[in-house]
Amino acid sequence: MLINFAFANQLASSSNQTIELPYSIKVGDWVFRKGIQTDSFIVNQLGGGDFSHIGMIISIQPEIKIIHATTSDDNNRLNQVIVSTLNEFITPELAEKYAIARPNFLSDVQRSQIVNDLLIKQGEAFILAPREQPHLYCTTLLFDSIIKFQPDFNVEWKYTHFPTLSGFYLFPQAFANYPNITWIYKYP
Repeated sequence: MLINFAFANQLASSSNQTIELPYSIKVGDWVFRKGIQTDSFIVNQLGGGDFSHIGMIISIQPEIKIIHATTSDDNNRLNQVIVSTLNEFITPELAEKYAIARPNFLSDVQRSQIVNDLLIKQGEAFILAPREQPHLYCTTLLFDSIIKFQPDFNVEWKYTHFPTLSGFYLFPQAFANYPNITWIYKYP
């Protein structure tokens, strides 16, 4: 289901002005952000690119909701898979930039299957570990569900060597660089 949607979004500005952002949003779209916390800075340095976090839109009405694995977005639900509203996901306290992209290679049926699979994972523990070990962080949450329903989804895992992090990890930039996606919106 595609909805032409306009929503009011509080931008990260000193004036706290509200502006209308018109665009089409679909369940299954990816929402990226570049965070402002230390862990976001490390992800950006190791993974490169513009973003440090990713989630998937799981509903659009009555409000846009995103599922994602996070360490600290919600103080009542630390280190786990959570559902956030779009405004919570892109709040200036967490994000300096954000974007929405559509994975065109997924059918509406696949998007629905992936969302149902992701919802089962809500509340599961955040695990930052390399590919060959049990893991569950923002990118692997999406990746592990997508490949169940689209087995040829092939994103680039990047080798990193950092204190306590050594091995192949999946960064948001791998999703941003994936062919056959359409950028729906970018801020700024």
